[in-house]
Amino acid sequence: MLREILKPIENELNIVNNTVEKEMFIRAGHIGTYAHLEFSYFDRVIRPALVILSSRIYGCAGEKTLSLACVFQFTHMASIVHKTIPEKDTDYIREDSDPRDGSQFPVLAGDYLYGKFFSYLHNAGMINFLGPVAEIICGIHEGGILKNKIKGKNPASEAYCEVVRKETAELFAGCAAMGARLAGASEYDQESMKLFGINIGMASGLMESGAAAKYTAAYLKEAAAVLRYVPDLAERAILEQIVNSISSHNISSRRMVI
Repeated sequence: MLREILKPIENELNIVNNTVEKEMFIRAGHIGTYAHLEFSYFDRVIRPALVILSSRIYGCAGEKTLSLACVFQFTHMASIVHKTIPEKDTDYIREDSDPRDGSQFPVLAGDYLYGKFFSYLHNAGMINFLGPVAEIICGIHEGGILKNKIKGKNPASEAYCEVVRKETAELFAGCAAMGARLAGASEYDQESMKLFGINIGMASGLMESGAAAKYTAAYLKEAAAVLRYVPDLAERAILEQIVNSISSHNISSRRMVI
């Protein structure tokens, strides 16, 4: 369903995905050899899609938009690689071990991916986005620290919702807000898109953790409400469809690797 919703920006998403994949090849081979990089269709496209749609809705659709979309995808991939590193020291020490299941190689792979966000912002002449993206990355890691200090995954817990906000929702918010900022949207419009991103990010993060629909419904309702304040264009309709698709599909079907 999501693939059909995103048909209007399929070409742009393919450019982003192909650009990201090209960067996965280094002299030592494919980065996927050294870290688990198996992502569902949802995780491959949702963040770039938010950047592209949020930028286009305010009148910008160029190479810088695609570069910014790559930046957020690299950031997401790096955070996932680091998040899945085992807590115990299980470095690759045996010839028959899978280096992706250790800690040394995934850490290096994650750092490589984070490094790509620096180079893409620099090469695209968007150094002004460096600070905001760096703050999001700091928040992601702070969320990981907080998660280790709380017990269980209670979606009604303020502490757990704070973890989801830092680890997941702030990145969604950055995609939407900075896409609008790149297009020259007003501060009010940027804040509207940020609020939209926060809410669908919270819903996605809670669903990913297995939370019941009742805990995500309010966030999705708020995301839909925020869209009433952005320009009534085709891109807004696509964002509305994305909200509806998240509402109607269980996270297990979205996380299935395609």
